[in-house]
Amino acid sequence: MKNLEKSQKIKEIGEYISQGIEEVGRDNILKFDVTTIYKGQRGKMPDSIFVLQNFANELSKRKNYSANTFRVLMHFFGLSIYENFISIDVKTISENLNISEMSVKRATKQLTEDNIIIKHIHPTDNRRIDYFINPQAAWRGNTLNRDKQLKKLKDNKTQLDMFNLK
Repeated sequence: MKNLEKSQKIKEIGEYISQGIEEVGRDNILKFDVTTIYKGQRGKMPDSIFVLQNFANELSKRKNYSANTFRVLMHFFGLSIYENFISIDVKTISENLNISEMSVKRATKQLTEDNIIIKHIHPTDNRRIDYFINPQAAWRGNTLNRDKQLKKLKDNKTQLDMFNLK
């Protein structure tokens, strides 16, 4: 086997190995010892939520939002757990942000009317409300799960259409 042919054969085998294919056939002329180096994750990304550009752009134009509405929204971003779930009551938000409960209620009402947050009655306590951030606005979690959530919500257009834009 000529050097050029050996080089080509080694290159082909290397491509198979890089794709995770272990068995590449047998070649009596070429013999290989292969060392696999596993490169582990180098660092852990800090907890994050991805805010989508179209939403951020539209949000920046909201002249009717008070500072408290923006603060409540940012607080929700900070508190959201996997897949945008937030379980917190008005009193706790009020205490955390040092604003009145009435201001929190106004803010959550406005954010709900604009479909930025979605309210759900808590499954075991009918007096409590859980919140979800609209997946069109921001997402915390796996993008495949975001796609699944968007498909689920597609039937309920009112929850996906933010700012009541038509």
